[in-house]
Parts: sequence; structure tokens; C-alpha cells
Amino acid sequence: LVTEKLAMLFALNGVKLYSGEHNPITVLSGDKVTLTAKKGTQNYIYDTRAAISDDDETSYSAAIYSTCDLDLGGKGELVVVSANNNGIHTKDDLKVKNLTLYVTCEDNALKGNDSVTVTGGVLTLIAKTGDGIKTSNSGLSSKGKQKGTVALTGGTIDIYAACDGIDAAYNVEIGEDVILNIYTDRYSPYSEEVETTASGSSTSLYAGGFGG
Repeated sequence: LVTEKLAMLFALNGVKLYSGEHNPITVLSGDKVTLTAKKGTQNYIYDTRAAISDDDETSYSAAIYSTCDLDLGGKGELVVVSANNNGIHTKDDLKVKNLTLYVTCEDNALKGNDSVTVTGGVLTLIAKTGDGIKTSNSGLSSKGKQKGTVALTGGTIDIYAACDGIDAAYNVEIGEDVILNIYTDRYSPYSEEVETTASGSSTSLYAGGFGG
């Protein structure tokens, strides 16, 4: 739990967290928070709560939830299991570097309202009724920076999603060094039946067995 307006670093070293009442990790404020998994360690975050509405201001609908910029990294492994909600969600920018990350959840696996950036690592993202990677804001920041981008510049990323593999509010950027496989809808063995709704003006990658 972070309450100071600071850039802070937290290192996971063989952590196992289970919660059926509150989301396991919550960042309430800060300039930027970095969460790392130490080399050679396996870390597990389990969120077994019932489904939480995204509009609920008293509870947070993700196993790892942040109100500020969140960086995930380290040379260890992080496993996030969210039984009925999002996997990892920040209201600002979400970045992943080098980490071996496994997320399985009911809704969206990785959600950064302003942006999601992956520069390296090995990611397996499973969204049973939602999107693999999602952004939701498409305006400009106070400094004129465009929001809503999903940028994948490195790493190996496997996405299994019932809906879109990637749903970006503005655009999607994929670098040449990325290995990307997306399996959606019936091509994902993990998908559950979902109600189809209009996706608005977002930019999406919706593919069955897409490789890059």
C-alpha cells in the first residue's frame, strides 16, 4: 500500500499472496511505483474475490491495482491469478520490462488506462471473458502526450483472450523484435462465452492464431 507522492521500488522475493476480501496489491498514490521480481524467484498473487464493478470506488477490480504509473520488471517470475476480475490495472501508464509474467484472469489481463508498454520479457496473458491488453483513455496529457497507445517493442508475448487480443483506445505499435502470438474467441482454449458489445472507436487486434 503506497500513500506517499514518491517514486518507489518494491522487490518480490518468493512472495505468495492470497486474498478473498481485498485485492492483494493496491497502490493508492505516488509518482511512479516499480514492482520487481528478484532473479531466480517465483512469486504468486491470487485474487479470489467475487466480481467487482469498474465503477466501484471503494473496491478495486484487479489483483494488482494502481492509481499511478506502474512499472513491472525483474529477472524473476510473477504469476497473477484473478478469479473474477482484471489481472493488472493502472489508471495511468503500465510498463513491463524483462519480467517473466503469467496472468490469468476473468476480465482484462493487462490494463493501463493511459498506455501499456512492453519492452522485454516473456508474457503469457489469459483473459477468459475480456481483452489481453487494453487502454481506455485517448486524450492528451497535460504535457501534450498522446494517451491510449499500446507499444510492444520487445519480448515474447502469448495472448489468449475471449474478446480482443489488444484493444487500444488510440493505436497499437509493434516492433520488429517482438514475438507475438494472439489467440482469441474460439481459438483460445480458455475463453468463456461473453456478450458481444460495440467496441467504439478503439483500435483492436482480434486474431485467431496471429504470430509475429
